[in-house]
Amino acid sequence: MQTQDPLLILLVDDDPAEFTILERKLTDFDGAPLKLEHVSDIDAAVARVGGRDVDLVLLDNRLNPSVDFRETAPKLRGAGFVGPIGIISSDISDAYISKFLDYGVDFRIGKDELDANAISFIVAEYVWDTLSETCAEDLR
Repeated sequence: MQTQDPLLILLVDDDPAEFTILERKLTDFDGAPLKLEHVSDIDAAVARVGGRDVDLVLLDNRLNPSVDFRETAPKLRGAGFVGPIGIISSDISDAYISKFLDYGVDFRIGKDELDANAISFIVAEYVWDTLSETCAEDLR
């Protein structure tokens, strides 16, 4: 029997409480096996995406010391990460966030909207859609 590797979601957020909150929200996830990892800064994220394959990055809009996704997302792309990147923020209404596509970001979502249902949609829309039909079927 072949075991399926879990989809690896990397949470990049300087507040460790966000990891705990998301981890609890994902206990209701009904889909492919997931593994959630957390790093607190962009340098650690760049190092992490260069290691084992990461399937999805959830990137906090603002990381200390006051840098936003316009600086951090291009660093992930520059490190060779080609998977989906989603910007997460407690407020996604700022005008500059609407230009997320210009910085190599695939989607944006409010932290209050991020739950098992949202992750299920994101995985189906951004992770499985980037795979060939054969591979995508294997993950379902």
